Amino acid sequence: MAFYDRLKESRIKAGLTQEQLAEKLGVAKSTLSGYESGNREPTVATIAKALETLNIDANYLYQDETKTLTERVISLEDKEFLNKYHNLDNHGKEMVDFTLEKEYERSKVQANQASENIVQMPSYLQVNAAHARTDVPPTPEGKAHDDAIMEDDSEWE
Repeated sequence: MAFYDRLKESRIKAGLTQEQLAEKLGVAKSTLSGYESGNREPTVATIAKALETLNIDANYLYQDETKTLTERVISLEDKEFLNKYHNLDNHGKEMVDFTLEKEYERSKVQANQASENIVQMPSYLQVNAAHARTDVPPTPEGKAHDDAIMEDDSEWE
């Protein structure tokens, strides 16, 4: 169940209408409706008021999002790297941060250069295979003729 579903469920369990909860949170009813439909994201302050007003825990509201996020983003290998990083002293962390930032910048520049270096092949170098003409669509007779030429290996014997 998503955050917005749990928010709505909690409001209903508390016996509040959207209008009543919106007033307690200091937001418009349409804003609260957006939170409950997943079309808007509440501020941290609004979430804190909602937790207090509805007498619920943040873990309850976000449990599925947190689980999905950690399963999707943090792999076992990532966790191992994070554990190693956390065990470094300040100098080690600074070195890793510096290297990571420089390598990230280098990779971005390299990717940009690669995309800029894509060159259109000149027309005189492009393959002009059978049926490749774009100015005139092939007729059935022309296509049959071209196919016959392509299948005839006698010229190469």
